[in-house]
Amino acid sequence: CRGLGGGARGGRARGASAVRMAARAASSRKGTALVPVANGTEEMEAVILADVLRRAGMEVSVASVEADKAVRCSRQVTIVADEMIGDVVGESFDLVAVPGGMPGAERLRDSADLASVLANHVGLVGAVCAAPQVVLQGQSLFKGRRMTCHPAFQPMLAGPKDSVGNRVVVDAGLITSQGPGTTFEFALSLVGELLGHEAAAEVGEPMVLPNDAEESLARFGDPGPSAALGTTPSVLVPIANGTEEMEAVILADVLRRAGFRVVIASCEDGILQIEASRMVKIRADCLLEKVLGESFDAILLPGGMPGAERLGGNESLVRMLRDQKKEGRLYGAVCAAPAVALQPNGLMDQIEAATCHPGFMHALASPSEARVVLSQNCLTSRGPGTTFEFALAAIAILSGEESTVAEVAGPMVLPASFDPSRFAEKLGRH
Repeated sequence: CRGLGGGARGGRARGASAVRMAARAASSRKGTALVPVANGTEEMEAVILADVLRRAGMEVSVASVEADKAVRCSRQVTIVADEMIGDVVGESFDLVAVPGGMPGAERLRDSADLASVLANHVGLVGAVCAAPQVVLQGQSLFKGRRMTCHPAFQPMLAGPKDSVGNRVVVDAGLITSQGPGTTFEFALSLVGELLGHEAAAEVGEPMVLPNDAEESLARFGDPGPSAALGTTPSVLVPIANGTEEMEAVILADVLRRAGFRVVIASCEDGILQIEASRMVKIRADCLLEKVLGESFDAILLPGGMPGAERLGGNESLVRMLRDQKKEGRLYGAVCAAPAVALQPNGLMDQIEAATCHPGFMHALASPSEARVVLSQNCLTSRGPGTTFEFALAAIAILSGEESTVAEVAGPMVLPASFDPSRFAEKLGRH
């Protein structure tokens, strides 16, 4: 009976897998991608990969190697995968893109199911941060190939060293990269390899990626408010269905790297788990109602649509933001949220200037083209590609320390334009 039962279950599993494979093939004309995740995965890398690939029109499966779909990432953001890795063994993908983070990369390396997927994969492979050294070389894959990885793992990286210092390395069916701060470039390189450079450019343009020709920071009025001396800064990051996942996760991750207390709060009624704008599922730390009586050093809103509208329509959150503005504590928003959530609720009144996503600039009363703008106690920014700067600006304001910004920025391998001293100069913090 056990044998018959097992066979029936196996038949149902194979049947379900066949249905998924058929549905995946039918739903994606632009390719399929697997992004495996584990407890300890670097959440920025995983989410940027899933988001950017989906923007390109690819069918992306985020698959957990753990016993549950929910994984607790390296900076304590909980992502809920689409599938279990065991459910996709035997399926074919055009791309397997492996995020880094520790101990996530080790857990990915030790997954027998992921090892089987990689060993049998015939398409493009990508790996970032610790993953090229820990996962790919840990599974004896791509021996002798040109790679890069996070600088902390480069001494252990075997093979040719001529390209190890590059931010992204492309080598015949293998693309590797260095860290969170290179993941936008990495993801777009994957898109370019699979769909062409024009497709990559089309995906990249709306994200407002770093551009040395643009003014990074603008400040109007006095320096922003810092946290109370000797205290750990606290930041509320509210999220809702339709929130831009890259912005929410980058904010939480970067601020937690600075040692800040970050609370990700769901603004959905009684529901912790939200589905973000590119279908990444994020489980909040708590419901917004749980923190209504708390005081935060900063309240920072991610954008995304319709997420920004849902945040702006939440009466409890708007009351908190109005109190924040009145009491001189930092508040702000990125992407669509300045125009859609802040301005309609009177939170831009008396603000000298602000910025937002280029597609919403017409809605601002006093728009600025700068990538990050501080006016009084209001901090605004433009999109996914400016969110690292937005988060670092908040760190500079709240900590008052240029050294803290440098300590956070360095390990993320950000572009050269991310100069910590410029944050101190522009924001009046030395």
